[in-house]
Amino acid sequence: MSWNPELALLAPESPADAASRRIRRNAGIAALLFLPALVAAKVFLLSTEVGTRCVMRGGCRPFPGEVFLALLAGVVASFVVVQAAPRRFQKGALAAQSALEALAVLMVLAYP
Repeated sequence: MSWNPELALLAPESPADAASRRIRRNAGIAALLFLPALVAAKVFLLSTEVGTRCVMRGGCRPFPGEVFLALLAGVVASFVVVQAAPRRFQKGALAAQSALEALAVLMVLAYP
């Protein structure tokens, strides 16, 4: 029997496949919102008195770039795991992605 695309569209999606698709979609949304969250955190930080003083007078604490790059690598790795791994690893990878993104935003807020 040959594959019929019309019948494939009518086949119901299993709940597990729907949950997996939803997890992948949520990971994509979180990844898309990560860069605007970083920019918003930096703008918010620079609008405070401490951030303005740091920019105008200097003397800011150095930003730990290596730690931030390690966080970004973890975010990318967890996003890849969510998209490509078996279903049993996707929830944990999405939680790790969200936690690492939150840590990166908090790190931007901690260093003006």
